[in-house]
This record gives sequence, structure tokens and C-alpha cells, in this order.
Amino acid sequence: MTLNIVSLAAALTLGSVFVGCGTSSNKGDSTTGAANAADSAQTTATTDAIEYNGKIVYVQIDSVMSGYGLAKDLLDALAEKSKKAQNELTAKGRSLEREMRDYQEKAQKGLITRFQAQDIEAGLQKKQQAVMDYRDRKMQELAEEEAVTMNRISEAIMQYVRKYNAEKKYSMIISTQGGNTVLLADPSLNITDDLLKGLNDEYRLQLDTMKQAATK
Repeated sequence: MTLNIVSLAAALTLGSVFVGCGTSSNKGDSTTGAANAADSAQTTATTDAIEYNGKIVYVQIDSVMSGYGLAKDLLDALAEKSKKAQNELTAKGRSLEREMRDYQEKAQKGLITRFQAQDIEAGLQKKQQAVMDYRDRKMQELAEEEAVTMNRISEAIMQYVRKYNAEKKYSMIISTQGGNTVLLADPSLNITDDLLKGLNDEYRLQLDTMKQAATK
């Protein structure tokens, strides 16, 4: 066998990047796309249509990610898919381990012939490869879904920031997160709560519209 029972169990994991992709366990990674969205808001706004007021404000993007309904819903859904895939992978691995143990016990007790052993090993190797292929496929699928999810969150924030600043007319909106934070600033320049309220109001409106459309 190319993998014994111990090494098989160690190999059958989707990795923490997917198992922990919820809003609380992977906040640092999950805010990257949204941070880029806020950072680029100043350049993507319709500059010709805005007479800027010269004011520079900042947004705590990690707070936006942890409090934005769309981000929480999408990341929770992704975490649930990851959990389901990991459970399925674990079940497949345990089933294969049982078959491997049964084969090893029979071989040690001399209950099967050499030719039978060869056939059983060949079958177990095929099943083992199938489990590994399943793991790799799920990892790729989840990685792609994670990228799409972050793009959706980033795009939603970017679109709202453009609309938000069309009214506020700030000359610059800076995003801060983690260790890359504003060291000292007038608290009135922190527009995080105002921006987050607007994002969630708009998201709730979208959900209400979808619910109404579904009932028709």
C-alpha cells in the first residue's frame, strides 16, 4: 500500500484555510478583498461628477467585514460548505481505513492467499486514489468559491462606497485593518459606523425585495 492507515488519516483534510473560513476564525484573510475595495474607492468614483470637500476619512475594514450582513451570510455559507465537504471526506477515509484494517488482519492471520492479497491491495489502492482525488477536487472547488465570495463582497462594498461618496464628497477614504491602522486621528474622521449602517440598510432592502419577489 502506498499509504498506511496513520498517514492516510493525516492526509485526509481540506486544510484550515477552508475549514476555518468563517467570519470569526479567518477574519484577517477574509478582509483582504474588502480592504482593496475601500482602498480603491477614491480612484473608481466618478471624479468628474464630484466636487470634493478636501476632507480625508477612514474606515476600519475589519469592523465592516464582521458587521456587514452580506459578508457574514456569504462567509457563513462558505464555511458550511467546507464543513460538509470535510465531513464527507472524513467518512470516506474512515470507511477506507476499516477496509485496510480488515485486510491487514486477514493477511496477518493467513486467512487469504497471496493472489487474493494482490487483488485486495489493488482494489484498496484504487479506492485510496479515489478518496485523494475527491479531496483535491473539493479543495479546488472551495478555493474558487472563496475567491468568488470575496469578489462579491468587495464589489458590493465598492458600489456602495461610490454611491456613499457621491453625497459625502470626501477627497479620500482610507481603509485600515489589523496592524496597518491610523495611529492618531480625529474620531470624527472615522466613518466606519456610518458606512456600515448604510451597507446593512441596503442589504436588508435587497433581502426584503427578494422575499417579496419569491412570494409572488
